[in-house]
Amino acid sequence: MTPAARTYTTRPVARPRRPPRPRSAAGIMPGMKADEILKKAEELQAAQLAAKQAAVSPLAAILARRIQLQTELAETEVPYGKAYVEAESAGWSAAELAALGATEPTHRPRVRRARPSKQQTPATGADTSTEIPSQNPAVNA
Repeated sequence: MTPAARTYTTRPVARPRRPPRPRSAAGIMPGMKADEILKKAEELQAAQLAAKQAAVSPLAAILARRIQLQTELAETEVPYGKAYVEAESAGWSAAELAALGATEPTHRPRVRRARPSKQQTPATGADTSTEIPSQNPAVNA
């Protein structure tokens, strides 16, 4: 093709835009008074609030039940921990208890060990003096 045989297309010339037409607000007629506009706004807000409350009502009921169940579960933690420790002390291993579906308790009871009484007799032949030996080698010799 020769350069003279080519045809070129031109872009369409942009037309100037018209200014936008003034629009009336949706649902509000021209010439409404201020109190009518406020009444309409209150009605819209009341409808929105009612819809929001209706949507949250089932959530509130479930949330209250969930809190109740969590409280009941928390109340079983201490007895469950005691029962788990008692089962272990009776000879059940953690693996055996896990096979039964028992999980490691989050609260284990404290193990209180008996303290020795202060009036124990010393071992035979032991020196019970409270004297601190001197650190001077000449005195210890």
